[in-house]
Amino acid sequence: MAARNSISIHAGRLPARLLIIVPLAICFMIIFAGIAWADTVMVSSEPEARGSVTSGEDNIVMQRLTLKTGTGNAIWTSLKINEYGTGNATVNVLQVKIYKETNSVGDIQFNISPDTVVPTTPNTATFSAEETDFTFETPQTISTTPDTYYIIYTLSTSADASGSPTIGSRLVDQNSITIDTTGGNSDDIVQNFANLQSHELTLVQTPHGTDTNQSPFSSTTNLCETCHAVHLAPDFGPDFGLTGSDATRRLLVQPYFESPSVVNSKSSDIYNALCFSCHDGTGAGTTVEKNIKGLYNSTDTTYTGHQLRVNGTLTTGWKAPPSGQQYNTGVKMPCMVCHDVHTARLGNYKMIADSLYDYAVQNGWNDPDSNNRITDSNESCQVCHKSPTETTRTVEVMGVNIGALPTGPFVDHTGISSCLSCHGYSHAPTIPSS
Repeated sequence: MAARNSISIHAGRLPARLLIIVPLAICFMIIFAGIAWADTVMVSSEPEARGSVTSGEDNIVMQRLTLKTGTGNAIWTSLKINEYGTGNATVNVLQVKIYKETNSVGDIQFNISPDTVVPTTPNTATFSAEETDFTFETPQTISTTPDTYYIIYTLSTSADASGSPTIGSRLVDQNSITIDTTGGNSDDIVQNFANLQSHELTLVQTPHGTDTNQSPFSSTTNLCETCHAVHLAPDFGPDFGLTGSDATRRLLVQPYFESPSVVNSKSSDIYNALCFSCHDGTGAGTTVEKNIKGLYNSTDTTYTGHQLRVNGTLTTGWKAPPSGQQYNTGVKMPCMVCHDVHTARLGNYKMIADSLYDYAVQNGWNDPDSNNRITDSNESCQVCHKSPTETTRTVEVMGVNIGALPTGPFVDHTGISSCLSCHGYSHAPTIPSS
């Protein structure tokens, strides 16, 4: 009986203990629920746009920011952006906008319609100083789930591209992110970081732009008709002996061709006729270097028209012939093997094609000044013509494997600083005899 009573008494005490423990647990839960534990905001950044931009260009994605907390929520109230580069952003940048990724696709790519603009004060916010604070009209809640934001620039139509200035955006350090530390958020902090920044973009003129009119191909002009005729494109057949689609290609007012079938069988006056219609010593200027047609037809230089010295039979590389075709020895280069009036937007020297620069870099060319563009006549040669020290780079142009420049007998090409001082004109280079 005693044993039975002992068990009964011990068992009878359990509910009494629970009556003490449970209320205490509930009290602690209530107390701790009212405490705002310090939330750390973590910030990361990826640069987006690269290369070049032009005056009046909008929706330029400078940086992609990702913010999240380690625990709980934090309130983000403003973003301080530092403009950097050689240009004056207070003049060149018309507007700065912040967008939040909200298209629910999860692609982490800026889309102006489905993604949501985060209004700042004022709405037409732009740089008022080298470092400007953009305050959100509606503070942003940052949680443990990462959120993506974009820094977007719109450039002024009067942005000054003289000298190819550069622009960029940068978050200098954790103080660039302002969070609410009032009330229960007093212990919230931003994790330390330094120099989260965009690529440095080059502000350039558009193709065939001038110092006084840097964007001739804007929506308010019709300079496309200089080369194209939508309703009155001529039939080149009778005048140039062309047939089929070659006779009326691309609605051009003059012929332009790159295909081996035309280049091998016609003179450069025909397949480069579009370019030569201006660059003939009259329309584009009267100096020798601007008379490209004259250089292509010159009898005074070794390789007029930068002609091929061997058959171009490779089907890989830059501007390679189609399978089963080749470029013949002696053909003069079509202009747009090197130049591109539509996509030379990196600020390249003489409208050298952006994609030619990319091809060279992807195949191991080391841009001498690391500015993401072809700067001068030397670099315009170097993208294709390897120095003697470039033993691992492969260059194939128009089906020809271009070897490294020689180290003799007359000159060591290592470290050459002025290609044209010996070779004359790039459109009609001379090979010196001594």
